[in-house]
Amino acid sequence: MSAAEIDHLALTALRLLPDEPDRAMRLWDEAWARASAGGLERTQLRLRIVRMHHQARFGDREALGSPMLAATAEARAHGWRVESLLVDLLEVFLATLRTNPDDGMGDVEAIREEAEAHLDPIELSWMELMAGHFRGYMLGWAQEPERTYRALNRLVASADAPAGLIANVQMNIGHSHLLVGNVDLASTYLQEAWRLYQPLPLTPRKLGAARAWAQCLLAKNEVRRADAVLQAALDARAELASPLFLAGALLVAAEARLKLGDAAGAAALLEDAAAHADAGSEPGVLVHVAYVRALLLAEQGDIPSAAQVGEAGCRQIPRNTHKLGVQACLDLTARLQAQVGNYQRAYELQCQVVSMRNDLAKKSAEVRHIDLHVDHQTHLARMEIEHARRERTLAENAEAAIAQKNQLLEQRLREVERLQESLRELANRDALTGLYNRRYLGEALPGLVSMASRRGDRIVVILIDLDHFKKVNDAYGHQMGDLVLEGFADLVRDAFRAHDLCCRYGGEEFCVVMADTDDIAAHERVEELQERLGARVFRSGEHELTRVGFSAGIVTFMADPRMDLDLVFRRADQALYASKDAGRRRISALELA
Repeated sequence: MSAAEIDHLALTALRLLPDEPDRAMRLWDEAWARASAGGLERTQLRLRIVRMHHQARFGDREALGSPMLAATAEARAHGWRVESLLVDLLEVFLATLRTNPDDGMGDVEAIREEAEAHLDPIELSWMELMAGHFRGYMLGWAQEPERTYRALNRLVASADAPAGLIANVQMNIGHSHLLVGNVDLASTYLQEAWRLYQPLPLTPRKLGAARAWAQCLLAKNEVRRADAVLQAALDARAELASPLFLAGALLVAAEARLKLGDAAGAAALLEDAAAHADAGSEPGVLVHVAYVRALLLAEQGDIPSAAQVGEAGCRQIPRNTHKLGVQACLDLTARLQAQVGNYQRAYELQCQVVSMRNDLAKKSAEVRHIDLHVDHQTHLARMEIEHARRERTLAENAEAAIAQKNQLLEQRLREVERLQESLRELANRDALTGLYNRRYLGEALPGLVSMASRRGDRIVVILIDLDHFKKVNDAYGHQMGDLVLEGFADLVRDAFRAHDLCCRYGGEEFCVVMADTDDIAAHERVEELQERLGARVFRSGEHELTRVGFSAGIVTFMADPRMDLDLVFRRADQALYASKDAGRRRISALELA
């Protein structure tokens, strides 16, 4: 198997992760064994990033900070743009699980141009889906179809798109139609999504598709079908590696049970849902819990309690949400408030319902128009694919020649890529020491600070100046000076972590930037570096030099993209000169507010 085929195997594992995690990891095991045996460093990095994506979906997300920083540093150091973008996409995915969609949308737009240039259509479709997620929370879910239809167009044109990914896009489009009341179109998309999902194992995305299809069936008054769909999915809930979307599915199942007259079954499903409800990862779910609880109380005849519970749910409605549970909670609570005599509040809630439904009615026609446009685009795409198939059939007689030319082209492309990587490396590295240069520090530092700020990390900047270096050159010659600089650079590489940014700042000055650490740990590393440098013996010809030392300045600050980095380096310079003024071979530290 060639390196390109192993790379493709790694991408296939990534694409299968959300919907077929076991199959994805079997492919990962095969790709890792082949990449390790072949010494394919780039493919191994890609596979480590795939493993991080698996951990983000099914493991400890909080432990991903340092591995992601290290992967980004390695990818950028080698100029591997695809791998760097796969880490960026992971960062965007993690943002979908947080509560600030503006930051997530900003992350998408920051990488969009580069992603369009380097990523395959399938990964671009995933990016569009996540952009639709953020847009839904920022502007309302009825605005989302633009992004999801763009993702569908990319997938239609790709022969490698997994069934689960296509099903997920179909589900998102169907859900958007359901929100604006286009039940007929919603039924088409959601039924197809559920058909594609049925052979696949139960995952949060498949459970979300079951919930959406059941909600559509309830809107069509096909209650028994809705109940059967959800019961089949929930019977397999032991397969779930994550409880994401479980609460929402349980709540729709409870609604179906109530409509079938099974109040006891509905109550049990409601309590199960309440125990799993997580508003952080599924905004609006607490409103849905309140709606079903109020519905159950009303069925039992306790109208005052039902009105109180529904009111509590209405006060928890997130901004820009049109979810069906939210619409239903507003409508039910308005009717309950009227029944208990609170007509003013009933009027206010009904006004909210009318306003929301008017907005959705306006959006309904627009979404239908988008659907027709996409049907046309899809038809054109299929025609293009068919034309390409005919052309390929006609070219079969020349296949050997084409393969030979492709092989030669690939070889030349690899040579160009190697040359480009070498040129990038030369541009970013100091020729003498092999450390990053000051220009690269200026380019990389803002991105490092931005990533660290999203995790709430601190940044440590260390400036180091070799003491009396001019005297070394004057007394022993520049050859000795170069040996000292090269030897010190080796010590710096050994003293700091792989993802720390180590640079030659200029002349005998060096700079190290550390994230996810503190000034105490940084101080200890610099002290250890001082000891190792002092113990090192440098020889040039007949000359021997010992007890070389340095002065250092350390500045610590909370990562913030708005921080004035010029001010940070001025403060680090002040700390460095404080060390020199104190007699050299010293370490001084400052902290910025």
